[in-house]
Amino acid sequence: MRARPSRSHGFTLIEVLVVIVIIATLAGMAVLSLGNSGARAWSGEVQRLAALLQLVADRALIDKAHYGVVLEQDAYRVVRFDPATLKWQSLDAVAAKSVAARFVAHQLPGNMRIEVISEAELPSSAPAEFAAEADDSAQPIPQFVALSSGEILPVELAMFLLQDGDIGRGATISYTSLHGLQLEWQADDY
Repeated sequence: MRARPSRSHGFTLIEVLVVIVIIATLAGMAVLSLGNSGARAWSGEVQRLAALLQLVADRALIDKAHYGVVLEQDAYRVVRFDPATLKWQSLDAVAAKSVAARFVAHQLPGNMRIEVISEAELPSSAPAEFAAEADDSAQPIPQFVALSSGEILPVELAMFLLQDGDIGRGATISYTSLHGLQLEWQADDY
């Protein structure tokens, strides 16, 4: 007996529909993944800044030195108080091998902004080590300060994601000695 050859020369309708559904599902996942990348990048930047504040506070206690973070609208950098010169010095300028890569100045993407809501003023009369010289305009003044004693000067700041020039999303980071680090995510629409 001879076997008859099969007459299958194409795909069935079910096979074609399954392939179309698989391709549509993969395309939909790719569109969703790419469409929300700005919000994910912003969320990562907020978490990065919050983690840096905690790391700076821990480093100040470990090194028995005063550390701070200078916050600008689109960047931030870590500074350390130098008791020899009585000035805050950027860790980028300090030529030390112990400077961690996390302490290097960081520039935010163009669609993100930092705003300092409230900060404690550095004491100017006591102790003398905190007083900034009035004629030194290049002297960085940190908004977040972690003292060698483990005390944190309170600060509250907001980080915004801009969409079409307006605020799209926001998060508030506050840090105090009493409550520690607190991160609050705001509503998506402002």
